[in-house]
Amino acid sequence: MKRKLKFMTTLLLTAAFAAVFVSCGEDEPVQATDVTLDKSTLTLTVGATETLKATVTPDNAADKTLTWTSSAPAIATVEDGLVRAVAKGAATITAVTANGKTAICAVTVDESAPVQATDVTLDKSTLTLAVGATETLKATVTPDNAADKTLTWTSSAPAIATVEDGLVRAVAKGVATITAATANGKTETCAVTVEHRVETVLIPAGTFLMGSSAAEPNRYSNETQHTVTLTVDYWMSKYPITNAAYAVFLNTSGIGGTGAKADIQGGKTLIEASSGSYDWGLHHNGNRWEPAANYENHPVIYVSWYGAKAYAEWAGGDLPTEAQWERAARGGLENMPFGIGGGTRLTDAMANFDGTLPYDFDNNGSYSDASGVYAGHTTAVGAYSANAYGLYDMHGNVLEWCLDQWDITDNYAGLPSTDPVGTTGSDRVLRGGYWNFGAHRCRSACRSANYPGNHTFSAGFRVVFFP
Repeated sequence: MKRKLKFMTTLLLTAAFAAVFVSCGEDEPVQATDVTLDKSTLTLTVGATETLKATVTPDNAADKTLTWTSSAPAIATVEDGLVRAVAKGAATITAVTANGKTAICAVTVDESAPVQATDVTLDKSTLTLAVGATETLKATVTPDNAADKTLTWTSSAPAIATVEDGLVRAVAKGVATITAATANGKTETCAVTVEHRVETVLIPAGTFLMGSSAAEPNRYSNETQHTVTLTVDYWMSKYPITNAAYAVFLNTSGIGGTGAKADIQGGKTLIEASSGSYDWGLHHNGNRWEPAANYENHPVIYVSWYGAKAYAEWAGGDLPTEAQWERAARGGLENMPFGIGGGTRLTDAMANFDGTLPYDFDNNGSYSDASGVYAGHTTAVGAYSANAYGLYDMHGNVLEWCLDQWDITDNYAGLPSTDPVGTTGSDRVLRGGYWNFGAHRCRSACRSANYPGNHTFSAGFRVVFFP
């Protein structure tokens, strides 16, 4: 009986030890119960990529390894969740856990969308040009692979500056904004200021008395006084055109030592080189025109009417009509011999002329003054006072070519009273007197003329511009 009891006790102890051994052994691995993706559908364009985010549950799953596959790698590939769109079509991306739990994302791949322009820039934000000049603006569209880099160019004021494919052309004095716009509406602007090639002053439109009254001493019979109306404001060059300025025109235009070029003014001679006793103009030195030494700022001489006209057109303007010239010369002083000072006198301190022959309206006009200064040549422009409009050298220094044809016998006959311009006769009008004339021939109303092809040491010109 005791032996049997001892056997049973041993058996119970063995079972207890076995139970203890089992309870103290390792736990089994926690298995994944599910996997989910952050997107169940995905649309991409060819070449695009996107990463799918997978979540394996429970969070303490022992093995969260995923295997990624694509049902159509030719459409979309996948690696570690990174989906890459290859070609147009559809594919299913599958994420699988080690124990076979799955999640899928339906991927649609569309054709690549065109890369849009994000910006456009210009190489200049401001630009200053002379009338008649051109300059090309360079535009850069970004990004470089933008599908459509087409630009539309516009000007806010085509009467001031035009633009075509970035080429800006200055038309008239003023300001304009040039805009370059992409097809998707990105824009950039350039502020354009257009100036005249020479300094100018504004002469207002209006009505004035042209010619001289019968009471004006030393007047000529072809100066019949009459009312003229100019309907448009205009700008006039502040000074006679200088040797330096005219040389720029000749050299820029490729005019050689003959002073002529076939495609300018019909091949007429524009200028002759100065020499000898009147060497105050331009020389042609080998391959370019240059002012005589120390005469850069003197009025150009030996220029024909054709040469004056050619320069005016090159500068974007024209020669003044006789009426425009006289209104400007008067400086608002009507019915007076001169447009400077009080209008009644001209002395050697006021202009470059034969100062021994000054003029005083109140002293019967022209008189002799042996002490008067006679320079005997041109002087630098602007050496004397300006008139009320701000114009210099309207009396004396050099005669100035005007646009009008003129028959010396016409005395304004047949010309309209509004914006007149002479269109008959073989000569062209000259105004203002010059360094060798007495003051009476430098009066505002005094008229001269010469054959348009002549070149003399006495004649120059100035230019007018219109809005």
